[in-house]
Amino acid sequence: MERPHAFRETPEEILSIIYRISSLLTAPTSIDKVLDSIIKSVTEGLGFYRASLYLINREQQMLECKCISGFTPEQENRARTRPYDLQRHDSLETKVALTGYSILVKDGYNDPILTDIDRLVTKMIGRGCILYVPLKVKGTTIGVLGVDKEKGKPGISEKEFESLSVFANYASTIIENSRLYEALLNEKKFSEDIINSDIRGVLTVDVRGRITLLNPAAESLLGLVKEKVLNKPLQDVFECMRDMDGVMRRTLLRHESIKGYEFTVKRDGKQVILSASTSPILDDAGNLVGSLFAIEDVTSERERGEYLQRMNRLIALGELAAGVAHEIRNPLTGVGVVLDILRNKKRLTRSDAGLLDEATHEIERLEKLISDLLDFARPKQLNFEPGDINEIVQSIYFLISEQCNNQGIRLATRYGKELPRSYMDCEKIRQGLLNIVINAIQAMPQGGDLMIETGMRVKEQEENGGRCIVVTISDSGSGIDEAVRDRIYDPFFTTHHEGTGLGLSITHSIIKEHQGTIRFDSEPGMGTSFDVLLPVGLGETRKR
Repeated sequence: MERPHAFRETPEEILSIIYRISSLLTAPTSIDKVLDSIIKSVTEGLGFYRASLYLINREQQMLECKCISGFTPEQENRARTRPYDLQRHDSLETKVALTGYSILVKDGYNDPILTDIDRLVTKMIGRGCILYVPLKVKGTTIGVLGVDKEKGKPGISEKEFESLSVFANYASTIIENSRLYEALLNEKKFSEDIINSDIRGVLTVDVRGRITLLNPAAESLLGLVKEKVLNKPLQDVFECMRDMDGVMRRTLLRHESIKGYEFTVKRDGKQVILSASTSPILDDAGNLVGSLFAIEDVTSERERGEYLQRMNRLIALGELAAGVAHEIRNPLTGVGVVLDILRNKKRLTRSDAGLLDEATHEIERLEKLISDLLDFARPKQLNFEPGDINEIVQSIYFLISEQCNNQGIRLATRYGKELPRSYMDCEKIRQGLLNIVINAIQAMPQGGDLMIETGMRVKEQEENGGRCIVVTISDSGSGIDEAVRDRIYDPFFTTHHEGTGLGLSITHSIIKEHQGTIRFDSEPGMGTSFDVLLPVGLGETRKR
């Protein structure tokens, strides 16, 4: 292998070498490339036989070989994998690292300054004349640069000593800057990883209100694509939500932190409730540089709150209904007895008999209403058994198909495949689903579309968690008006001229007894979609 040329003594050539490595200061370069360039300049530029560069690891108090040239692969591997312990190892390298002074050894075998470690290293790699110079930044040693010449060749001259020392001073600055730059990059990458891993949506804007950052969670929550919204004004991206722009302006103009501002977005065809908290972003001097939005999906939390409120209201109404039902049933029984006595009289005109029949029919209607009230208020003991939700939906399909056909309603079903059999009261679940279907039919007096789907859903954030069987009943009817949505599960509440208004109340009670969830999404004039979620396996637990 051709060895490097002899040392160039002209100052112009030395300055040229320094200039070339100084160019590394003007462009961001990785530390490995910087070290390679420095070692290459030492061997090829300054003409030394071999070179090695060590950096001090302050935390572990080790002197680690980071770059090496001119040695065999085995020798390089040994140098890289066996660092010097600054406290335990006594060698030329550790002396320079600890004292900050250069050491020139004319004879790598017999010089009295050599220690046992130095002689062992010389024996292994065959060193002749050896020179180690410190790498210093602002008086602090950060490493050691070592060179040597072949045994039997002319030693290192004073001029070479001086040139390497000058070169080492410039190299030290470049190494430190490169390490600082790499540390900044790592810190930036770490910060980005934290933001990108945050389950909350994170969005930032500059002082002009232009979006500067959007993490994956924010993209998902807001339904945005990062590349399409970066550097765009926030008010343009959220033009349908003027309040969002107002919150941003309060943060930017008044330096206010705002917590828990809620707004809705439509995602996958459903309304989602998001909560945003904002805070000003200040630099080290306290100057405003932007605003940060932390966004969370609080839909499930709000639904749980509404669910608990609704449950408390229904429990109170149920207790009231049960008391009223019993109070009505007693005198109603007496009225029935009187009507039976009158019917048994022999001298009744046809008109009187008709009136008695009408009164009896109304009493039967009241009895049915009282039974429904008691079913709602005090559900009967459920009969849990393994049930197939697809079979239940199929039985409902056959029950209502003729009515839908006569009313001009296009009825369709879509069954999930390989759904597990789950413990449930099949008759009660059929009754609960049928109540929803009947409401859907009543919402489409002029015809429309009715779809019943079954499937599985796995969502840890559901209040029951884990796997759920889901039945979705969607219609294209008149929808549910915003003003009455909070009341649809209340007993006796109905928007139809016929009916008692107990259907959804009873359905809600049945689903609750199965530890399930019922929810809906509706737009006036566009239709309504109900989701009934039944946790898999909980019925079996209750049965035991």
